[in-house]
Amino acid sequence: MEVIEEIKSACSLDLLTYIGWKEEYPKEAEIAFSVFCLRYDQAVLKAAEINCSKWGLTETIALDLVNCTFARVWKYPTYDHEKSKTKNIDNGIKRWLSKIVFTQLANYSNNGTCHEADQDTDLSLIHDLDEFSEKSTPDEMTRTELRKQLSVLDEVINSLGDKHRIIYLTYKLYTHAGNNIPRPVSKKLQEELDLVPGSIRKYKEQANKQVGNFLNQNNGN
Repeated sequence: MEVIEEIKSACSLDLLTYIGWKEEYPKEAEIAFSVFCLRYDQAVLKAAEINCSKWGLTETIALDLVNCTFARVWKYPTYDHEKSKTKNIDNGIKRWLSKIVFTQLANYSNNGTCHEADQDTDLSLIHDLDEFSEKSTPDEMTRTELRKQLSVLDEVINSLGDKHRIIYLTYKLYTHAGNNIPRPVSKKLQEELDLVPGSIRKYKEQANKQVGNFLNQNNGN
């Protein structure tokens, strides 16, 4: 608990350091990342909206850029304040994030998406907990530990219908901040499950509620 509180009150440079330790300390890195996202969410959204407005793009695309920007931070938390043109750390990080936003906008313009597929997240849908563990981390020991932690969810995950399960796990893998997933993944969900976006949102809400109720009941026992 002390470590968690320490992370929540850490300076932004320290948060990036924690994020960089995600292989050694995955839990601490995830907490640091969540704090970092909350701290800079509005600044990144503003930069995304301004750039999208200049390019004649929609608010939906701006939200995609926000997610892609933070996904990039998670993957490469490499801000170097010594190279910044401002002495203020907070302003320096905001400028760094604005540059990432613009890069993601260029990716969107060139590729129709700002998401960068790689070996860890190849934009495939997630059908079960084994696939979720496999895609979540490339490290075998970490993957085994994650699967052990997720074993408590076996019962409720297996009780979900196919569409509920796929939507729930796919969102859990690709969503780090907010409620948006990469557009190609959203499109795959629609095509593979033959659902419109509104139905997907409803399935997700129902699955989240069912998993939440299960966890509350088990924590209460």
